[in-house]
Amino acid sequence: MIRPAHYFWVAFFLAWSAPSFAADFRVPDGLFSGDQRGPYQTGTFEELWTDSQRGDDATTDPNDRRKLLIQVWYPAVFKGDPPRAPYALSPQLYPNDEKQSWMHRARAVRTTSVLNAPLAAEPRQFPVLIYNPGAGYTPFSATFQTEFLASHGYIVVSVGHSDVTRIQRFPDGSTYRADRNRPAVTDEQRKTLTAVEELWSWIRQISANEVTLHVRDISFVLDRLQARAAQRGDFFYQRLDLTRVGSLGWSLGGAASFQASRDDERIKAAINFDGRLYTDAIDTGSHRPLLMMHADRRIRPMPTAADREVQLVGDSLVWRMFSHTDADWYEVTVSRTTHQHYSDLTLLKPADAEEMHPRLAHDIANAFTLEFFDRYLRGRVDTPLLSGQKRLADAPVISSRTQ
Repeated sequence: MIRPAHYFWVAFFLAWSAPSFAADFRVPDGLFSGDQRGPYQTGTFEELWTDSQRGDDATTDPNDRRKLLIQVWYPAVFKGDPPRAPYALSPQLYPNDEKQSWMHRARAVRTTSVLNAPLAAEPRQFPVLIYNPGAGYTPFSATFQTEFLASHGYIVVSVGHSDVTRIQRFPDGSTYRADRNRPAVTDEQRKTLTAVEELWSWIRQISANEVTLHVRDISFVLDRLQARAAQRGDFFYQRLDLTRVGSLGWSLGGAASFQASRDDERIKAAINFDGRLYTDAIDTGSHRPLLMMHADRRIRPMPTAADREVQLVGDSLVWRMFSHTDADWYEVTVSRTTHQHYSDLTLLKPADAEEMHPRLAHDIANAFTLEFFDRYLRGRVDTPLLSGQKRLADAPVISSRTQ
């Protein structure tokens, strides 16, 4: 039997719940063609990056090196109407099963980006954003957002944290299995713990293991970008403004982004999209500006009193972290949204009449994201959504503190 807090952890770690798809629903081939865009065309590519100095803490093989499948979106320039990049560049690397059906059913979808397009010539350097997907999902599971940000002049580097993307093999032919099991609570211990006590056990485990590992991944990616930006002839040579770096992510990726804003001083601002704070930063806060965007808990409330108690404790962790943060922070709840609205998943199934249409939810998330990073990475002064001068009925800034 799954106890409430255990259910909460399992649901969180798999991005709360797997999407349910209608068997007869056909995903439109031009799924992203109607999305709002900025002034730049966009390009994309995928690479395997290996940290030769670090083993993989998620596997039992001591010879494993930490490997990350990286996808990059960037401001590009191209002429005419070249073929657009497929949604999934390497679907064969992931299992074709029920949990990953959302990806394989979108195999015919084309994005608005061009594979390996030339980087836009101006400006000379672009700010950098590190994107971290939800647990169980791929680096491209928020293409609605990564393409949008690239079209507004950001180089977006999405990190495939191998232990939670469900990747089975890498482009170099090697296989991957995250087989190191760290049970936070035994079945015997669970008999004596309350739901909240068990939740805290999971928080300690995830903070010490998954989040810590993913923050190291983020730092490694920044190290690699810094080295490549200094390497003559490289795609990134002298094109990255690494004094203006932000981190953002969905679910577990959002928690890692907040933690990274505390642990890596190169990150100047961070956004968390509906990610529970399984991180020790809840007791220290951050020195960087933070934006928290929540799904609407009223849409899918927890079913039992114990579940709801765990949910309230989880929500309180955001305030706990904000109370220790000595930089600007903002908190937003978007009405009629679920956890999956901060990903592409809601685009890959029929719209639910009780929920906000995914296009509108994505437009709202992107509008806040662009304002936030433009303000704290580019010095933008006019930010009406963050300041409250412009109010969206479905997404007001419900709390904030600015210095």
